[in-house]
Amino acid sequence: MKEKFYYIREVSKLLDIPAHILRYWEKELNFKIMRDQKGNRIYTQNDIEMLRNIKNLIYKDGMKIKGVKRKLREKKLEDRKEYVKLLKKMLKKIEEIKKCLQ
Repeated sequence: MKEKFYYIREVSKLLDIPAHILRYWEKELNFKIMRDQKGNRIYTQNDIEMLRNIKNLIYKDGMKIKGVKRKLREKKLEDRKEYVKLLKKMLKKIEEIKKCLQ
């Protein structure tokens, strides 16, 4: 199934956030949003979910951009730790298979 992409106008309407705020968040939170051949931002469903989470942190939880940055760094660190755990489990399984094959 082909992934659907959205332009900033669509995302703005979908999340009820002005486009200039989306651009500001992209800059301040160091997002890498894809661009089409004309240079227009194109968002994936994952990008939209991330933006929805940020909207909740700011508008519902009252967090400032600085707090959101910290939260995103913590999440990134958590994700890396989970990734390392998964890699260690996979390595252990590979070692077990290797022993069985010898």
